[in-house]
Amino acid sequence: MYNTRYDSPRVAPRQGSQATWLLILICICVYPFGFRYDSLLAFRYSGFMHYGQWWTLATALFVHGSLGHLLGNMLFLFLFGRSLENIIGPARLLLVFIAGGALSLLASHIYYNQDVPIVGASGSICTILGLLMIYSPWKISFLLNFFPMPLGVAALTYMIMNYVMAHSHNRGNTAYELHIMGFLVGIIFGVLWVPDWKKNLLISILSFIVFYIILFAVISYFRLRFVF
Repeated sequence: MYNTRYDSPRVAPRQGSQATWLLILICICVYPFGFRYDSLLAFRYSGFMHYGQWWTLATALFVHGSLGHLLGNMLFLFLFGRSLENIIGPARLLLVFIAGGALSLLASHIYYNQDVPIVGASGSICTILGLLMIYSPWKISFLLNFFPMPLGVAALTYMIMNYVMAHSHNRGNTAYELHIMGFLVGIIFGVLWVPDWKKNLLISILSFIVFYIILFAVISYFRLRFVF
């Protein structure tokens, strides 16, 4: 059922998690072949632009560089994919995963060497996270593994952490810019699909500010008590 004014799907609870499990299964099945067929499956901007490897915009999303990379992404896909699928349904979740991942690859390519392979579902998962934040900013999240907090707070904190790490000298091989671009794509999906996107985005930002003001005040209070 659609809202004719906004052309946005009504929230339909308990739509299932078939698409989420399908995406996880594909990632697991593709994992053993990612190393062998890296030149065909991984996204390289040079390959996309100069050799017509357009399919890598999709295949790269299912390839992972290590077992830890795979398991970490699958955990967050399981957590956030199911939650979003219960809101928008399986077909739209698949669209968000593929389109969000592809757009984040294209948008972030300016930060990387054109011949460097980029793989993983991180961009797609961050798109899911951004859209889920616009739908449900108050949903309790364990994204940061510290303690539960509203999804708006956790998601914005995670993006700031990615921005900081992107400018760190010890960034490793993680594509932090890709995460940020995927998150922004998710917000764009939210603008297109969520009638209350302005209110929910404002809630996310304000809850983020208030959360850290309170946290800073509590830490300062206990530090003063401890000192004196």
